[in-house]
Amino acid sequence: MYLFRLVYYSRNIVKTLGQPVSSEIKSILNSAAKNNPSLGLTGALIFNDAYFAQVLEGDRKAVTATFCKIAGDPRHSDLVIMKAEPIEQRTFLRWSMAFAGHSDDIDPLYVKYGIAIGFNPAKMTSDNLLGFVTETVARDPNVITSKFDGTADQTQLLDNMIAEAAA
Repeated sequence: MYLFRLVYYSRNIVKTLGQPVSSEIKSILNSAAKNNPSLGLTGALIFNDAYFAQVLEGDRKAVTATFCKIAGDPRHSDLVIMKAEPIEQRTFLRWSMAFAGHSDDIDPLYVKYGIAIGFNPAKMTSDNLLGFVTETVARDPNVITSKFDGTADQTQLLDNMIAEAAA
């Protein structure tokens, strides 16, 4: 296997589609939980009301095919590939999702990675975006992983994440 990493961001246009934000975010999570493990993909998706940013790791063909599907998804626009590179080992052991809002855990990361207020990957370097995603997933107690099974605790975390994004 040729281990590969892709880092990209895009504009979140879910609100403009006329569908409930909650159902669209749940759909993204469910799709990732269903498809990524069988493809051997790991990584993380970070989002807020304005942006999505994702790191995908796995076999180069699987990463490329998945990104091509993602590129056609109408829930986002203006995709920018920040980094596409072969890697020796994965940074992420599973696929995760987190909301890039404000908390005592996450706010210091904005400053550390060069964005003073709020999540704006357009103002970050590729290394800073990768670092921010990696540390957010590691620090945020509300991260949801690909092992999402719809339990009450996980569903409540996802609902809270979505409510914050929609605010």
